[in-house]
Amino acid sequence: MTVCEELWMAAQTTGVLDATEKHPFLLQMLSGSLPLPTFKHYVVQDAMYLTEFAKCLRSLGSAAPTPALAARFEDFAKGAEEAEMGLHRGYFDSWGIAPVVGGGGKGGETQTEKVDFTPTTMMYTSYMKAVVATRPWREGVAALLPCFWVYQWVGEIMLKKREDMKGKGEYNSKENAVYDKWIDMYGGDEFEKEVREYKQILEDASVGVDDEGMERMKMHMKRGCVFEYMFWEQSLKDEKFQFSVI
Repeated sequence: MTVCEELWMAAQTTGVLDATEKHPFLLQMLSGSLPLPTFKHYVVQDAMYLTEFAKCLRSLGSAAPTPALAARFEDFAKGAEEAEMGLHRGYFDSWGIAPVVGGGGKGGETQTEKVDFTPTTMMYTSYMKAVVATRPWREGVAALLPCFWVYQWVGEIMLKKREDMKGKGEYNSKENAVYDKWIDMYGGDEFEKEVREYKQILEDASVGVDDEGMERMKMHMKRGCVFEYMFWEQSLKDEKFQFSVI
């Protein structure tokens, strides 16, 4: 069994992966019943999350054991910024908004919206940054794995379900167009390739890991998968801090 397979099995023991596959946020994306304000909440928070995620990738790159790995982590960071953030910017443009942390006011025809991290987004990104900054390199790599793997896994599942629904005439492509872009990206071959490469990096970094180190990586995997579940959950609940600080 590979290290990554062990980590996935560890996450499965929590029950969070089964719950994720059935999460109402994802199922409503497929049915087209997800309210647009709920999706907007998610996209804004995910854009802020990805900014911090890219910083974590660059931190891992700066501490990578070889120049080749350092360059690869820079590529991963650019992928988060250019591909995934590009998807989000496309949504923002279509909605005519420009979310800015602590910002506000108007800029031309685009409404600049003042936004803040939700408790879940802040907790998840703070956890990743702490692991990357204070723990051994392979643990930092493991802490970022759930974001890659869970999205690829969910995207693949949703892509298959969408095709089944289309075959049965149960999918409204026009109404679901806004969600199709998301499904196409995370269920696509390019993202799957990137995740496969990332997993191999973790496999290579884990050669000779002792039992304590393996248990720590399993804990990061389990916590990350729980955070991913919470990330969708927060948007259904329109989560925010009780008191505004911006």
